[in-house]
Parts: sequence; C-alpha cells; structure tokens
Amino acid sequence: MTRKIAILTQHGDWSASTRFRALQHVDRLTERLGTVDVFAADDRPRRPPGRIGQIQYFAGHARRYASRYREVETIAPEYDALLIQRGLYALGPGMIARTVERFEGRVVFDIDDNVFAETPAVRGKGPVARWLYGPQQAGRILQRADAVVVSTDVLYSEVSRAVPGATILPTVPDVASCSQAVDGGTAGLIGWAGTNGGLRYLDPLAPVFERLADQGLGRLRVICSEPWSGPSEFQRWSLADEPGLFAPLAIGIMPLPDTEYARAKAGFKLLQYMASGVPVVASPVGVNSDLVERSGGGFLADTPDEWDEAIRTLLADASLRQTMGAAGLDFVERFADLDGQADVLAALLRGDSAGGAVR
Repeated sequence: MTRKIAILTQHGDWSASTRFRALQHVDRLTERLGTVDVFAADDRPRRPPGRIGQIQYFAGHARRYASRYREVETIAPEYDALLIQRGLYALGPGMIARTVERFEGRVVFDIDDNVFAETPAVRGKGPVARWLYGPQQAGRILQRADAVVVSTDVLYSEVSRAVPGATILPTVPDVASCSQAVDGGTAGLIGWAGTNGGLRYLDPLAPVFERLADQGLGRLRVICSEPWSGPSEFQRWSLADEPGLFAPLAIGIMPLPDTEYARAKAGFKLLQYMASGVPVVASPVGVNSDLVERSGGGFLADTPDEWDEAIRTLLADASLRQTMGAAGLDFVERFADLDGQADVLAALLRGDSAGGAVR
C-alpha cells in the first residue's frame, strides 16, 4: 500500500540536521512508501546591524512563523503521515504545533539535539529570549508523536522521561558523496567545521593554535558562515562545496565542553571527517568517546595540553594520519547504513513499528 508522507523540517538545507536526517532519506523513503514531499521552514531572515536591525530581524521571524503556521495547516490534511525533523520553526510559541496535535495520521518526531537543554547561544539572555527559543514546540510535538527518533543514547534517556521508548538512528554522512584525503592531507592543515554558535568551543584552544602557527607546524582552517576571532584562516561554508571540504585536511577537530547540551551531540562532524579519510581529535564528551575508540580514527583530548600533544603527534607523522584516516573511513562505511535507516523510518511511518528499537 503506497503512502503519502510529508517531511517537515525546522530549518532549511543550510542545516546539517535537515540534509542528513531528512533530505538524505527522501529517495529511499520514496522507494519504500510512495510519495514523499519535503516542506522546509524558511527560517533565516537577514539581520541588519543595530537596534533597528534587531527589531526588523524578529519582525521577519514573526512573518515567517505565521506563514509556516498557515503552510502546515494547509498541507497536513493531504498526507497519511508526517515526519517532523527537530520542529516546525526555529523559534516562537508552541501554538504552531496545534495542527500536528489534531492530525489524524501517523506522526514521527526526529530529534538530533537536546532541544530541552539551554543552548550556549541562549545562556545568559533574558526570559523573553529564552522563551522564544524554548522547547514549547518540541514538547507538544513529543507528546503527540506516535514514534520518536533520536540520534544518541543521551537523547534516548532524555526523551524517555516524557514518552516511553524511542528509536536511535545516528546522524551519518553518505560516504559515496565525500572526496577522499590523499597522502595524509595537506601538511599542517587542521580543520574545524560547524555553525557560528559552535565557534565558542574553539576559544579554550586559542593558545594551542597560536603556538602551532608561530612554530610553523600547523594552521587552523575554520569552515563556517563567519570567521573565528582566534588564530585561524577562514573558509566560508557553502552547500555546493561540502562534498570536498574535508579532503584537504590533515586533521579534523571537534572540541566540546562537558555540558548537558553538548553531551547529547551526535558526533556528526567526526563522522564527516572520517568519511573523507581524515584522522580526528575530539573532546571525550558524549558519543565522541565511543566513535573515536570504536573507529581507531584519531585521539581524544581533554585539556589544552592534551590537545596540543595529540595534534602535534598527528602533524609529525603522515603515515599515522593515513593509518588512522583509513581506520575512520572503514568504520563509517560500516556504521553509515542508510538503507537500514530508511527501513526503520519507513516502518515507523507506516505504523509497522511503534519505536523502542535501539541501534
């Protein structure tokens, strides 16, 4: 029996969550279910500088929120099931979830960050900002969902406090689409990739990168929508460039603080580096420890001294970089089972499974 499925994403295709937990599955879900349409939120109004710019920015969000509300209300009745990735819009009150609460078909809710924990960007802001970016939408969708999909064991534990059972599907890259590093990558080139909200994770390591640069041993390349204030070169991220972004790197890094929010991270950047055959250095936070230890694709480092030692060890030995890069690539090729993930999602959307299976 064919089904009509609507995938609703909180963000546009600039977001890795949208690309790798929704768009990446469309073709496989279409083969298994029938019609699959994607409705991504238009969530990025331009933010001009100054106080007037701030007012214009939030006014833009308000218009887009209202438009998204009408869109969801219009399209939902045409479908048999909804796959909601992360939420319906990036901020705003929970009333946008009313249509989902009244929806008569299957609702599968996918969460890949701890949306119930305070993010670094919101910490320290006033009560209005915390409310605007708060989890009221996610809470209502979670209570309505027939099945919940999460990316890590930490999120599984968090969600299980509210609803029984969930399915764990890690966020994984498509290895076939990734360019591969050659001969241990470009000598001395260390790479970090992420959104501008994660740039603060680099701050404690600024002295490490400054020493490496001063000694002519290594330089940090920041791949992001905006540059980091610390010692680094900047490469603006673009969707068209993504398949080849990591192959030039000698090392890929993923520093994280040991916070409630960071512990729920899915380690996706590590998997992207590994999928290009690039060795990694990562903080031993959340799933990072498991990915690095299981793959043999790099080192874990906690203190700045440990980061310094791990990076220097890899920079000094091209053979070690190649060996660890190959181990990481082999791991991701086995770990990134996109066909298996599509089978699980299709079963949840059809109602063949109520969730609870953990991978």
